[in-house]
This record gives sequence, C-alpha cells and structure tokens, in this order.
Amino acid sequence: MKVHSIKEQRESAESFILRAGEFEQQGSSVDEYAVLIEGLRAHYDNYELYFMLGLYYRYRNADQAFLCFENALHYCDEPEDEKVIQDAISDVRDRAFVRNTSIVIVSYNDAELCKECLNAIRRYCQEDSYEVIIVDNASTDEELRSFLREKCDSDHHIKLIQNEKNEGFPAGCNKGLLAANPENDVFFLNNDAILMPNSLFWLKMGLYSDKRNGAAGAVTNCAPSQEVSMESIEPYLREAPMIESRPLESVSGNIIKRDDMFRVDDNPTQRDHRWWRTISLETALETAKSYAKDHNVPMWNPIEVRCRLTGFALLVKREALGSVLMNGGQAIFDERFSPGYFEDDDLGIRLCLAGWRQILCHNAFIYHHGGSGFDKNDAMERSREKFTEKWGFDIWNYTLPEDDKITSLMRAISEKDLNCEGVNSDFPGQSSSSAAAGSNPEKKIRLYNRVLRILDINAGMGTTLSAIKYQMPDSYTAGITNADVFAGLSKYMVNDMVSGDPELVTFPWPEHSFDYIIVGDVAARAANPEQLLRKLRMYLKVDGRIINTITET
Repeated sequence: MKVHSIKEQRESAESFILRAGEFEQQGSSVDEYAVLIEGLRAHYDNYELYFMLGLYYRYRNADQAFLCFENALHYCDEPEDEKVIQDAISDVRDRAFVRNTSIVIVSYNDAELCKECLNAIRRYCQEDSYEVIIVDNASTDEELRSFLREKCDSDHHIKLIQNEKNEGFPAGCNKGLLAANPENDVFFLNNDAILMPNSLFWLKMGLYSDKRNGAAGAVTNCAPSQEVSMESIEPYLREAPMIESRPLESVSGNIIKRDDMFRVDDNPTQRDHRWWRTISLETALETAKSYAKDHNVPMWNPIEVRCRLTGFALLVKREALGSVLMNGGQAIFDERFSPGYFEDDDLGIRLCLAGWRQILCHNAFIYHHGGSGFDKNDAMERSREKFTEKWGFDIWNYTLPEDDKITSLMRAISEKDLNCEGVNSDFPGQSSSSAAAGSNPEKKIRLYNRVLRILDINAGMGTTLSAIKYQMPDSYTAGITNADVFAGLSKYMVNDMVSGDPELVTFPWPEHSFDYIIVGDVAARAANPEQLLRKLRMYLKVDGRIINTITET
C-alpha cells in the first residue's frame, strides 16, 4: 500500500461519492462497498463517505450504520449537512443498540505519554459519546498529578481517582470500572497507548458487527501477537520527519539517524524491532498516524477471532462484562494477578467460557509505547505461574499461531496452484508475506477467495487455524486437540474441534473431504505412525495433501 503522504494522483472524494451513488442506484452493493473502501483509503476523514457507508449498512446492520453516521458527524464541518446526518441517526436509532463508551485508564508516571493519550481521545472521539475515568496509581511524577487534576477540572468528560498507593493494573481497572457509567461499554486503555484516527471507531464497528462479539482488540506496534510487521511500518518510518526535540527520558534507546535505522544489510528481520524507542516521540507518533490513515479504513475481512486479547487497548461490550464479573459484580480483572500480567489472558478464558467471541480488528491500529505502570521485576513469571495454577495449562504454549505450520500450508497451496497470480491488493488485511509465497518468494498467492477444507490434528486452542481462517474466511477449518477444555475454548476459533488422541478418536467428518491435513510433528511421536497416516489418507480428497513441518506428502 502506498504511503499516505503520496496524494498527487489520488481520486477526489467527490468522484468516489458519485461512483458509489451510481452503484447504489444500480443495486450493485458489492461494487458500491468496494468504491467506498477505495474512497476512504484515500480520504480517511471525509464525512460524506462515512455517511454513504452508513447508508450501505442501514438495512444490513443498524448498529454499524449508527456508528458510521456518528463518525460522519464527527468529521462534518457543514451545518446544513449536520442536520441531514442527525436525521439519518434518528432514522436508525430505534433499531440500533450501540452504547456510549467509558474509557478506563490506569496511570502511573509517564506524563508525556499520558498527555498524548488524553489529547488523542479528545481529538478522535465524537463529543458526548464517551467518558474517561482515570485511576492514578500513586504516581510519583508531580507534573502528571497536577496535569490530571487540571484536566479533570476543565473537561467534563473526565473523572479522576487518585490512589494513595500503587494497587497494580488489575485493581486499578476494577476501580475504574466501578466508577464508569453502568450503561456504557468499557474501553480499557493503557496510559501509554495513543489513539490514532478512526481507531476506536473501527474497534466499535468490529464489536458491533456480530451479536456474538464480546470484546475487540486493536493491532499495534507493541503487544504480543497483535503487532503489525516491521515491513509494513517501514515505508512510513522512512517518510516521517525526524524530529529530535523531545525524546523520552525513560527510553533506553538513543535518537539515531534515519540511515542507521535501516542499515544492517537492509534485512528487515535484523532491524531493531522496537523502532519507536530509537526516535523522538513526535516522530514515532507521526509515523503511527501516517500508517493509521492508510490502515484504519474499511476492509473486506478485518476481523480475526482470538482466544484472548492483550489488555493495552481492550473494548468490552457491557453485556459481556456482566457475564464475567467477579467478587459480587465488583471486578472484571482477577486481582490475584496483581501487579499485572496475565489478567487479560484470564479474562479471555472467562469470556470464551461465557460464550463470547473475542476479535482482533486489523483495521484498528493504536500506537503503544510500552510504559512503566508498575515495578515489573519477576511479576510476569509469577503471574504466569498463577495462571497455570488456576487453569491447569500454560497459555503461552497456545496463544501464538504456529508459523511453521502456516508456512508449510502456504507452500503446499502455492505448489499446487501453478498458475497463481499474486494476492489482489483489493483485499487489505489478507497478508501475503514471503512465508505465504511458498517455494518462490517472488510469488504471492491469492488467499481471500480460497474455499478449502483444512484439518489440523494437533490444533491446541485453535490459534493457528484461526489465523488461517482469517486469511481464507470462506474455508472450513477443523481440529483435534488434546484437552477437552481447548475444544470448548476454541468454539469460535474454528468450524469444528474435537478432543482426543488422533490415533484413537473417531473422526466425525466425511471421508475424502479435506484438501489439507496438517500433521505437524504428531506422526513422528505416534505409537504407530504408518497406521495414523493410513487413517489420515482416508479423509483426504483425491488430490489432497498431508502436511507436516518437516516434509509434505
């Protein structure tokens, strides 16, 4: 995708509006939506395009229509058009059940980041659609404490709770939740996380896209399993002005020259992953904002189902909150994980067991710096042990997609598809990295419209299958897992999951029905590898393939 700053040849917003209107009149909804996607990529802040997107959703999803009209109103600068948008909101209000948002922020020092966090909320959120509850965990930075008091006094959106001691992240969030409007959805936002243009809007669009959705998370530059690639950030980093006026004192990296940033043999895998730590905060935010303007836009399939979401920016539907509250309705996060870490993993498990989907929105990018909310020391390892003790398994073994499986699958698809022609850029969010290119890294295979049946016989919690499903949403994914609890937790991650030993369990699927069966290293560990392979071949299509991470059959 081209860098947002290159605008010379872009089509005017008016042209996109006219073309979308023509397709609407013709009754060609697919083409209408495609033009709106294209238009908002080029004009992320055009209120007329959001208004037309609202008209598109008007009879498809009243909640999403309401959100589009609300965003149109946020950007509208024409009083006459504001009236039209207000009328459209009134037309769908009786059918829409979108709640306002309570933004809960737990702060501890990091004054510069906290200021940026609050300023971005004011800049990018529609007036009167939100409130902010700040729980300050006994910050030692008097500049921050004074700033927060001033903001609370001058901004009616903000409530401030000042703790006498640092109670940790889970307890701070729980205290903020109790102070929130009980009718609102709740957005837990780190004080070092900074909203970008339309990031909360697209989080809400994702949350309200399906009644099964209970929580929505954002992609970012810094959060395990939710990070965008360095390759996708790099063009924006190259174009960003290198401002050296305000490096953060707490940052361990020094300001470095632009050329040094890309030196290491121009190999992106060897570059500093934490690029935002090597430049000033202004430059990092300009880079993130430019990236967001190109990526916080409509996508054909922006949603990936997850079993847990990182808590740096977590939007939770009020109904879902009510189903997982603890301590007599006083807590959303389990305070046994204080001062922090794994409280978001624990919440993810509880949401899954309560029947809610959790979604990662690939078109909602939020900048995350990584601050100092509490004294970390060995807190991560201790919380990991507490999680394992509570649930009986180590979630770190199951939260990340298995790249070796995905690489082998994509290679097999590429080899089978001799005439593939590269992933169509009309489908943003459907990644086509060199891993997906198979044996020829210059080739990129089309994934979005694939309809395949895929079985993973060592599927864990379904994370890998869900990542595959995100890239090929119309495909059928099935798995076998070694624990009954994982079969339940993966309810929305895969189409079908059974628990048991693949050598012994009866397969509930038709014979000769799978295009690919992913074995991983299970065959090598099987009591009778040959017998297992014979069993698996019974469930392959005639031209199907068995895939393991060492060789493909």
